[in-house]
Amino acid sequence: MASVPASRKPSRKLRLHILGSKLHKWLALFVGVQVLLWMGTGAIMSFLKIEQVRSEHVISREAETLDPEFSAPRWLMDRQGIVAVTTKSVAGRPLVQIERSDGSTTLHQTETGTRVSPLSSADARAIALRAWTGPETLIANSKLIETEVGTEFRGPFPAWQITFSDPDGTRLYIDASSGAILAARSDTWRFFDFVWGLHIMDWTERDRINSWWLLLFGIGGTVIALSGFVLLANRFPKLRRRKVKRTSQDSHRFRRCGNSKW
Repeated sequence: MASVPASRKPSRKLRLHILGSKLHKWLALFVGVQVLLWMGTGAIMSFLKIEQVRSEHVISREAETLDPEFSAPRWLMDRQGIVAVTTKSVAGRPLVQIERSDGSTTLHQTETGTRVSPLSSADARAIALRAWTGPETLIANSKLIETEVGTEFRGPFPAWQITFSDPDGTRLYIDASSGAILAARSDTWRFFDFVWGLHIMDWTERDRINSWWLLLFGIGGTVIALSGFVLLANRFPKLRRRKVKRTSQDSHRFRRCGNSKW
Protein backbone atom coordinates (compact mmCIF):
# COMPACT_ATOMS: atom_id res chain seq x y z
CA MET A 1 0.00 0.00 0.00
CA ALA A 2 1.39 3.34 -1.08
CA SER A 3 2.28 5.68 1.72
CA VAL A 4 0.87 9.15 1.85
CA PRO A 5 3.41 11.71 0.75
CA ALA A 6 4.78 13.81 3.59
CA SER A 7 3.61 16.94 1.82
CA ARG A 8 -0.01 15.69 1.99
CA LYS A 9 0.04 14.76 5.67
CA PRO A 10 -1.77 17.33 7.80
CA SER A 11 0.54 19.30 9.98
CA ARG A 12 0.44 19.07 13.77
CA LYS A 13 -1.09 22.53 13.90
CA LEU A 14 -3.87 21.48 11.52
CA ARG A 15 -4.51 18.26 13.48
CA LEU A 16 -4.77 20.22 16.71
CA HIS A 17 -7.13 22.63 14.98
CA ILE A 18 -9.37 19.79 13.79
CA LEU A 19 -9.33 18.14 17.22
CA GLY A 20 -10.10 21.43 18.95
CA SER A 21 -12.90 22.14 16.50
CA LYS A 22 -14.55 18.75 17.13
CA LEU A 23 -14.13 19.10 20.88
CA HIS A 24 -15.57 22.59 20.79
CA LYS A 25 -18.54 21.43 18.71
CA TRP A 26 -19.55 18.59 21.02
CA LEU A 27 -18.91 20.55 24.21
CA ALA A 28 -20.95 23.43 22.80
CA LEU A 29 -23.84 21.04 22.23
CA PHE A 30 -23.56 19.52 25.72
CA VAL A 31 -22.98 22.73 27.67
CA GLY A 32 -25.19 24.84 25.43
CA VAL A 33 -28.33 23.03 26.58
CA GLN A 34 -27.71 24.11 30.18
CA VAL A 35 -26.73 27.63 29.08
CA LEU A 36 -30.01 27.86 27.19
CA LEU A 37 -31.93 26.67 30.26
CA TRP A 38 -30.05 29.10 32.50
CA MET A 39 -30.65 32.07 30.22
CA GLY A 40 -34.29 31.22 29.53
CA THR A 41 -35.26 30.48 33.12
CA GLY A 42 -33.29 33.52 34.32
CA ALA A 43 -35.29 35.75 31.99
CA ILE A 44 -38.55 34.23 33.21
CA MET A 45 -37.65 34.62 36.89
CA SER A 46 -36.55 38.22 36.30
CA PHE A 47 -39.94 38.97 34.76
CA LEU A 48 -41.94 37.55 37.68
CA LYS A 49 -42.45 39.64 40.82
CA ILE A 50 -41.13 37.90 43.92
CA GLU A 51 -44.14 39.12 45.94
CA GLN A 52 -46.45 37.32 43.53
CA VAL A 53 -44.29 34.20 43.58
CA ARG A 54 -44.60 34.11 47.38
CA SER A 55 -48.37 34.85 47.15
CA GLU A 56 -47.86 37.86 49.41
CA HIS A 57 -50.52 39.76 47.46
CA VAL A 58 -53.27 37.32 48.48
CA ILE A 59 -52.05 35.70 51.71
CA SER A 60 -51.59 37.50 55.04
CA ARG A 61 -48.94 36.10 57.35
CA GLU A 62 -49.76 38.28 60.33
CA ALA A 63 -50.06 36.32 63.57
CA GLU A 64 -53.43 36.14 65.35
CA THR A 65 -53.79 37.92 68.69
CA LEU A 66 -54.68 36.02 71.84
CA ASP A 67 -57.97 36.49 73.69
CA PRO A 68 -57.36 38.93 76.59
CA GLU A 69 -58.84 36.32 78.95
CA PHE A 70 -56.16 33.72 78.21
CA SER A 71 -54.25 32.17 81.12
CA ALA A 72 -51.08 34.20 81.69
CA PRO A 73 -48.60 35.01 84.47
CA ARG A 74 -50.17 37.09 87.23
CA TRP A 75 -47.74 39.94 86.73
CA LEU A 76 -48.84 40.38 83.10
CA MET A 77 -51.42 43.15 83.41
CA ASP A 78 -51.58 44.55 79.86
CA ARG A 79 -52.93 41.67 77.79
CA GLN A 80 -54.16 43.62 74.75
CA GLY A 81 -52.66 42.78 71.35
CA ILE A 82 -50.58 39.89 72.62
CA VAL A 83 -49.62 37.37 69.96
CA ALA A 84 -47.52 34.93 71.97
CA VAL A 85 -46.22 34.32 75.47
CA THR A 86 -43.18 32.05 75.47
CA THR A 87 -40.82 30.81 78.13
CA LYS A 88 -37.32 30.48 76.71
CA SER A 89 -33.71 30.23 77.78
CA VAL A 90 -31.62 33.32 77.09
CA ALA A 91 -27.92 33.13 77.93
CA GLY A 92 -28.64 30.23 80.28
CA ARG A 93 -31.49 31.79 82.28
CA PRO A 94 -35.26 31.28 81.84
CA LEU A 95 -37.17 34.33 80.64
CA VAL A 96 -40.70 35.04 79.41
CA GLN A 97 -40.97 36.53 75.94
CA ILE A 98 -44.02 38.66 75.12
CA GLU A 99 -44.81 39.28 71.44
CA ARG A 100 -47.46 41.83 70.45
CA SER A 101 -49.36 42.52 67.24
CA ASP A 102 -47.44 45.78 66.64
CA GLY A 103 -44.27 43.71 66.16
CA SER A 104 -42.69 44.57 69.50
CA THR A 105 -41.01 41.90 71.63
CA THR A 106 -39.99 42.14 75.28
CA LEU A 107 -38.27 39.80 77.73
CA HIS A 108 -39.27 39.49 81.41
CA GLN A 109 -38.14 37.59 84.45
CA THR A 110 -40.37 34.56 85.01
CA GLU A 111 -41.20 35.21 88.67
CA THR A 112 -41.48 39.00 88.99
CA GLY A 113 -42.15 40.06 85.41
CA THR A 114 -39.32 42.59 85.55
CA ARG A 115 -38.42 43.65 82.03
CA VAL A 116 -34.86 42.77 81.02
CA SER A 117 -34.90 43.89 77.38
CA PRO A 118 -33.22 45.44 75.54
CA LEU A 119 -30.42 43.10 76.48
CA SER A 120 -27.08 44.35 77.73
CA SER A 121 -23.72 43.89 76.02
CA ALA A 122 -22.84 41.20 78.57
CA ASP A 123 -26.02 39.27 77.72
CA ALA A 124 -25.31 39.52 73.99
CA ARG A 125 -21.73 38.32 74.48
CA ALA A 126 -22.96 35.38 76.56
CA ILE A 127 -25.46 34.41 73.84
CA ALA A 128 -22.75 34.64 71.16
CA LEU A 129 -20.29 32.48 73.11
CA ARG A 130 -22.93 29.83 73.77
CA ALA A 131 -23.79 29.78 70.05
CA TRP A 132 -20.16 29.48 68.89
CA THR A 133 -19.21 25.92 67.88
CA GLY A 134 -15.99 26.58 65.95
CA PRO A 135 -12.39 26.49 67.14
CA GLU A 136 -11.78 28.30 70.39
CA THR A 137 -11.76 32.06 69.93
CA LEU A 138 -12.49 35.32 71.70
CA ILE A 139 -14.93 38.17 71.15
CA ALA A 140 -13.12 41.17 69.68
CA ASN A 141 -15.92 43.71 69.88
CA SER A 142 -19.61 44.23 70.62
CA LYS A 143 -21.65 47.16 69.35
CA LEU A 144 -25.33 48.11 69.49
CA ILE A 145 -26.51 49.08 66.02
CA GLU A 146 -29.72 50.79 64.94
CA THR A 147 -29.04 51.31 61.22
CA GLU A 148 -28.28 49.04 58.28
CA VAL A 149 -24.76 47.66 57.90
CA GLY A 150 -24.44 47.75 54.10
CA THR A 151 -25.85 44.58 52.57
CA GLU A 152 -24.61 42.58 55.56
CA PHE A 153 -27.47 43.28 57.95
CA ARG A 154 -30.72 45.17 57.50
CA GLY A 155 -32.57 44.64 60.75
CA PRO A 156 -34.60 44.33 62.80
CA PHE A 157 -33.23 46.95 65.15
CA PRO A 158 -31.85 47.47 67.70
CA ALA A 159 -29.41 44.60 67.44
CA TRP A 160 -26.06 43.68 68.92
CA GLN A 161 -23.17 43.17 66.51
CA ILE A 162 -20.73 40.69 68.05
CA THR A 163 -17.38 40.38 66.25
CA PHE A 164 -15.25 37.28 66.86
CA SER A 165 -11.45 37.09 66.58
CA ASP A 166 -11.51 34.11 64.21
CA PRO A 167 -9.60 34.23 60.86
CA ASP A 168 -12.87 34.45 58.88
CA GLY A 169 -13.95 37.68 60.60
CA THR A 170 -17.27 36.24 61.81
CA ARG A 171 -19.93 38.64 63.02
CA LEU A 172 -23.08 37.63 64.86
CA TYR A 173 -26.18 39.83 64.93
CA ILE A 174 -28.41 39.34 67.98
CA ASP A 175 -31.86 40.86 68.47
CA ALA A 176 -31.59 43.15 71.50
CA SER A 177 -35.30 42.73 72.22
CA SER A 178 -35.59 38.92 72.10
CA GLY A 179 -32.04 37.57 72.23
CA ALA A 180 -32.61 35.70 68.95
CA ILE A 181 -29.69 35.21 66.58
CA LEU A 182 -30.68 37.13 63.47
CA ALA A 183 -27.69 36.61 61.17
CA ALA A 184 -24.14 35.31 61.00
CA ARG A 185 -21.73 36.93 58.58
CA SER A 186 -18.10 36.24 57.67
CA ASP A 187 -15.51 37.10 55.03
CA THR A 188 -16.69 34.03 53.11
CA TRP A 189 -20.26 35.35 53.18
CA ARG A 190 -19.11 38.81 52.07
CA PHE A 191 -17.25 37.34 49.11
CA PHE A 192 -20.28 35.22 48.19
CA ASP A 193 -22.50 38.29 48.49
CA PHE A 194 -20.23 40.21 46.10
CA VAL A 195 -20.26 37.36 43.56
CA TRP A 196 -24.05 37.02 43.95
CA GLY A 197 -24.43 40.74 43.14
CA LEU A 198 -22.43 40.24 39.94
CA HIS A 199 -24.49 37.14 39.10
CA ILE A 200 -27.88 38.87 39.37
CA MET A 201 -26.50 42.20 38.08
CA ASP A 202 -27.50 44.09 41.21
CA TRP A 203 -24.28 45.75 42.33
CA THR A 204 -25.70 47.80 45.21
CA GLU A 205 -28.64 46.14 46.98
CA ARG A 206 -27.83 42.58 45.83
CA ASP A 207 -31.35 41.32 46.41
CA ARG A 208 -33.22 42.35 43.25
CA ILE A 209 -33.65 39.43 40.86
CA ASN A 210 -36.09 41.17 38.53
CA SER A 211 -34.09 44.18 37.36
CA TRP A 212 -34.35 45.28 33.74
CA TRP A 213 -30.62 44.69 33.30
CA LEU A 214 -30.98 41.03 34.23
CA LEU A 215 -34.12 40.63 32.12
CA LEU A 216 -32.55 42.17 29.01
CA PHE A 217 -29.35 40.16 29.30
CA GLY A 218 -31.36 37.00 29.99
CA ILE A 219 -33.40 37.50 26.81
CA GLY A 220 -30.27 38.40 24.85
CA GLY A 221 -28.46 35.31 26.13
CA THR A 222 -31.41 33.11 25.17
CA VAL A 223 -31.37 34.47 21.62
CA ILE A 224 -27.61 33.94 21.40
CA ALA A 225 -27.94 30.36 22.65
CA LEU A 226 -30.74 29.55 20.20
CA SER A 227 -28.88 31.08 17.26
CA GLY A 228 -25.78 29.15 18.36
CA PHE A 229 -27.70 25.88 18.10
CA VAL A 230 -28.76 26.83 14.56
CA LEU A 231 -25.16 27.55 13.58
CA LEU A 232 -23.96 24.41 15.33
CA ALA A 233 -26.41 22.23 13.42
CA ASN A 234 -24.92 23.43 10.13
CA ARG A 235 -21.50 22.18 11.21
CA PHE A 236 -22.49 18.53 11.47
CA PRO A 237 -21.10 16.55 8.49
CA LYS A 238 -24.25 14.47 7.93
CA LEU A 239 -26.43 17.52 7.73
CA ARG A 240 -23.99 19.17 5.33
CA ARG A 241 -23.84 16.07 3.10
CA ARG A 242 -27.63 15.88 2.99
CA LYS A 243 -27.79 19.55 2.10
CA VAL A 244 -25.15 19.18 -0.63
CA LYS A 245 -26.87 16.04 -1.97
CA ARG A 246 -30.25 17.79 -2.01
CA THR A 247 -28.73 20.80 -3.77
CA SER A 248 -27.07 18.62 -6.42
CA GLN A 249 -30.34 16.74 -7.00
CA ASP A 250 -32.21 19.99 -7.42
CA SER A 251 -29.56 21.23 -9.84
CA HIS A 252 -29.74 17.99 -11.82
CA ARG A 253 -33.52 18.26 -12.06
CA PHE A 254 -33.18 21.86 -13.21
CA ARG A 255 -30.76 20.81 -16.01
CA ARG A 256 -33.10 18.00 -17.09
CA CYS A 257 -36.02 20.35 -17.21
CA GLY A 258 -33.94 22.78 -19.20
CA ASN A 259 -32.86 20.16 -21.73
CA SER A 260 -36.39 18.86 -22.21
CA LYS A 261 -37.61 22.36 -22.91
CA TRP A 262 -35.25 22.77 -25.77
